Amino acid sequence: MSSHQKDLFIFSVTIPLRHMWLWQDIVLTIINFGFLITAIPAIYRNYKHKEAKSQSLSMYLVTAVLLSVMAYVFLTLDMLLSCLSTAGTGIMWYFLTYQKIIYSK
Repeated sequence: MSSHQKDLFIFSVTIPLRHMWLWQDIVLTIINFGFLITAIPAIYRNYKHKEAKSQSLSMYLVTAVLLSVMAYVFLTLDMLLSCLSTAGTGIMWYFLTYQKIIYSK
């Protein structure tokens, strides 16, 4: 099997290894890690004060769901790094959603 024929299979989506390192993939990954880093203080503040007043529940949930969809789209475009970093950002938003539900009681 030549290097052009090797593929990575994830959830029945074929990812050709030769397309994994597009410059757009790297830029989007850096941007998503920036979003991840900026979410950490919000999560810590919510935990420390046991409240999540900054945004509505629907805003948290919609953002988390849309980031999950974006992660899947990046996967289908062979942009594995963007997929993983966007999924990580989505997980952070799901965590914020969870905090909103728990601390709003």
